Amino acid sequence: MAMTASTVLTVTDLTMASYPLVKLAAAVAKPAGGEVVLVSTRQGRRARASEPGELEPSRASRGAPLHSALRHEGQLLEKQREWCASTGVRCTAELLDDGHWPDLVLSVARRARADLILLRDQFRGENGRVIPEEMQILAHDAPCPISWVRLPPVWGL
Repeated sequence: MAMTASTVLTVTDLTMASYPLVKLAAAVAKPAGGEVVLVSTRQGRRARASEPGELEPSRASRGAPLHSALRHEGQLLEKQREWCASTGVRCTAELLDDGHWPDLVLSVARRARADLILLRDQFRGENGRVIPEEMQILAHDAPCPISWVRLPPVWGL
């Protein structure tokens, strides 16, 4: 049985590896005439610099002030939003920077009245393991089901 949801909140780390998750979100939302809400949080980003095709700031902007980094991340998020919208699904995006990432995701999920939250397995601590407390916050307080998706790092778009 195929799953459909009207509003699919998708947590993205803005790398090329997150595009398959966005594609999955669009496939889930499209049959219901729904929308995808992309959310990127600075605290949730655990991107690896060696990841193939990763979108990252130029060398010149790495040492730039925080507002330059946020502007760059906003541009990456807008590219991902446009790509999602090109699949024929309504798509909005939010870049969040002030607060603990699970709380930020939950706040947007409630406001958007999300039917499903999709996460890719990028949310790992420094030791490479999922931080159980953060996942417990999401699992306990989410207003809808959560699916943590393990996708290969490179997947055909």
